[in-house]
Amino acid sequence: MELTELISAVILPTLFSTLGRQAYYLDPGSGSYFVQLILASLMGTLFLIGVYRKKVTDFFRSLFSKNKADEESDE
Repeated sequence: MELTELISAVILPTLFSTLGRQAYYLDPGSGSYFVQLILASLMGTLFLIGVYRKKVTDFFRSLFSKNKADEESDE
């Protein structure tokens, strides 16, 4: 299923069906769960950035240093 099909089949009907309704009650357990989800997502993203940052920067450094080495050898 492509992303556009997913959006048109699932996300948009769900969004439009909930636009007119108001949430009157959110129990403390649900609220703390949502806060936990947000914090876990943030921490996971920061962890992945930390893990892959060095690999990505090393890749681009090696890519550009090879280009400079090729240019110098041609001259």
